[in-house]
Amino acid sequence: MNRILAIALLLATGIASAQEQKAPEKKIYRWVDENGKIQISDQLPPEAVTQARKEYSANSGRLKNEVIPLTAAQQAQADKAAAEQALALEQAEQIKRIEQGMMVNYETEADLQRFFDDRTDLLNETIISLGASIQSRRAQLIRVLNELSDAELAGRALPADKSAWLKTNHQELNALDMQLHVMKTHIKTLQGEFDVILKKYREMKAALQAESGITP
Repeated sequence: MNRILAIALLLATGIASAQEQKAPEKKIYRWVDENGKIQISDQLPPEAVTQARKEYSANSGRLKNEVIPLTAAQQAQADKAAAEQALALEQAEQIKRIEQGMMVNYETEADLQRFFDDRTDLLNETIISLGASIQSRRAQLIRVLNELSDAELAGRALPADKSAWLKTNHQELNALDMQLHVMKTHIKTLQGEFDVILKKYREMKAALQAESGITP
């Protein structure tokens, strides 16, 4: 019987100890409100959360913590750091999703190569289409320029509509030239992108095979 009682006492002591560990320590808060009056309470109102305050232990009365609010510049810096961290986490999650999708969608390196070949073919088709549009637009501009030149040499008034058309289409031609340059740059970097992704793909495949116990 004594043995059973001792065990019961040990269990009761353990439960009480666990409850004490889980129970948060009560605090007494001291702060100055918006009216300049000192407030002391065991409850911290929402409007005082961002204010300077001192926190005391309700049991011993000892100072446990002193909260100093951030300045506007410090808060802005903290918000910026939090935003950068959130963005980095989001980008890491996006990369993880892309890598997982890569393993699901491309079973072999040949599948991955076909995907990049399709992208290359699409870019080449776009470059060819843009080149044809640029040649056509240039031919139209040259024709209108010749018409305006003939009219000026003959002493005739230059058509206002054609002058406006010339200006607009010259701007559009410059935009097409810029787009063509971007496409050509993209296709040059595409092979480099493929090399990087292929390396990552092989690393993920090797890790997956190692986890599955498969010898490549």
